[in-house]
Amino acid sequence: MMWAVVGVPFALLPVVHWLLRARATPLRAPVAAALLLWLALVLAVALDLLQLRSEAELYLLYTPVAELAVLLGLWLERRIAGPRTERPGGWSRVAGIAFHTQLALVLTVTPLLALVFFHEADVPSARALPAPPPGYTSLGTGQGCGNGNGATCWRTLYLAGPPDLPTAEAADRLRPRQRCEANGWLIDRRELCTEVSTDGATIVYRVYLGGSL
Repeated sequence: MMWAVVGVPFALLPVVHWLLRARATPLRAPVAAALLLWLALVLAVALDLLQLRSEAELYLLYTPVAELAVLLGLWLERRIAGPRTERPGGWSRVAGIAFHTQLALVLTVTPLLALVFFHEADVPSARALPAPPPGYTSLGTGQGCGNGNGATCWRTLYLAGPPDLPTAEAADRLRPRQRCEANGWLIDRRELCTEVSTDGATIVYRVYLGGSL
């Protein structure tokens, strides 16, 4: 509850700053819409309406990207409408001070948080496991982590193949062309690797996620 009370105003600050600061130019509505869509994506992930492979990366990128959009919008607005002739006052001034304080905080803290979040191994997102293709039956899932240097965590999907197909051949059809890839888009560079094996008549589809260093 405490994090929600602090996090919601923090997430809304770029949108509020833009709406209070932006002038009536053609940029006002599109930038506001883009900021609200970006916020909606984060809320959808936070409420488990949408699953991403690297949710922590989205949370870390949300504020820097939103602030960059606001700063770019204000710069373009200045090019369109010219310099402002009046200084902001009232709530616009308060939001501006809070926005630039947030910007300084994010520029300092985000790289440190990225090192913390994306240095250690973690259980892969459930989204890293595929939905069973037609003819395959899910027998259950599992997860775990190893210990020691170079530890990895994994998530496992147990499958039964089509009844008219040998288990080894059914497993071959599930093997991805690319065995390892980055877990995130930009700053989560941990390797997410896939292994498909068999255990008797069971196909074991396992994804591993290790640390970045």
